[in-house]
Amino acid sequence: MIGHSRTKAALIGCVTLRDPIVVGVDVSVLIPTFQRPDKLRRCLASLSVQRTHARFEVIVGVDGGQGASDAIDLPPPLRDRTRIEVFAKIGYIAVRHRLLQVARGRLFLSLNDDVEAAPDFIERHIDSHRSGPRVVSGRSEWRMIDDPTLFDQLVQRTNLIFFAPPQDRAPTYRDCYGLNMSAPVALAQEVGGFHDIQDAYGYDDIELAHRLITQGGATMTIAPEAAVTHDHRYTPLDVLRREYLLGRSAWVYAAVNPGFARDLFGRDIRSPAELDHAAAFLDRERRDAVRIQARFLDLATQPALAETPSTPKILAALSESWILLKRFLWRQGLLAAARGEANDWAPLKV
Repeated sequence: MIGHSRTKAALIGCVTLRDPIVVGVDVSVLIPTFQRPDKLRRCLASLSVQRTHARFEVIVGVDGGQGASDAIDLPPPLRDRTRIEVFAKIGYIAVRHRLLQVARGRLFLSLNDDVEAAPDFIERHIDSHRSGPRVVSGRSEWRMIDDPTLFDQLVQRTNLIFFAPPQDRAPTYRDCYGLNMSAPVALAQEVGGFHDIQDAYGYDDIELAHRLITQGGATMTIAPEAAVTHDHRYTPLDVLRREYLLGRSAWVYAAVNPGFARDLFGRDIRSPAELDHAAAFLDRERRDAVRIQARFLDLATQPALAETPSTPKILAALSESWILLKRFLWRQGLLAAARGEANDWAPLKV
């Protein structure tokens, strides 16, 4: 149990295993996790060596804990400041919702379990909240991959997954990423926190940022000094499934926050006209989508490009070549959700 020389937290039951001894908490670090014990261990290790005088707690939410076989190692500096909450399999968004509800800090700091924080990470987030209510999105860098493929290059060096911070405009809620974001706890709870949406993927971070800004009067801020390293190697199938899941989640978020969805997508995606358009798009573009999918999947077998002055432009062109497939999969997910169909995504077939 927590407090032994080698801390192990058994994953049993939907309960808090121990309350940390942290009085007057400044920051609550919220980490949902699911079956990635090694990555979580590295994440927690990075939090255990933070250079800060702030009083912070760490709340780990284990999604589907009843089926987990690994215990959680807590580094000694975190043993008296960490709570572990165990849930049935509900998805990371619902876990974030529950963790924010029990956060005791002045600020919450949302992390993924597959990131490692820079040593001054917490302090830099705190610095960004010195004046007025803010939503702060820190910098997230990819962990470098040994012997990368062409697909790895696309993921890490283009906007295939994450968009680069804005250089020529003020940041908006669209620039907020839940793997490294912070905001005042009281304000987040006041506007409703993360939605209790189960088994969904995506939009939870920017939707909450949208409410914090439009309803709570917060300002969006980018904090490049608040840095994490993101250890996540995507495959082409991961990315294709991700777009389908985003389409499904878009349908849900357009119901729980129509104003956010209209602002994000520029239209009412739940309207009959939009659904008719999506269905027609799938019928019309399926053959091209299948053709693009084959080339997209093949990128994982291709060696990385040698570095030349033209390499960034070539990678950008390659990443844009899949836009039709991206739109196809998103609309496929949207229609599946609208029709009440189960999440049974599989690669497209002729």
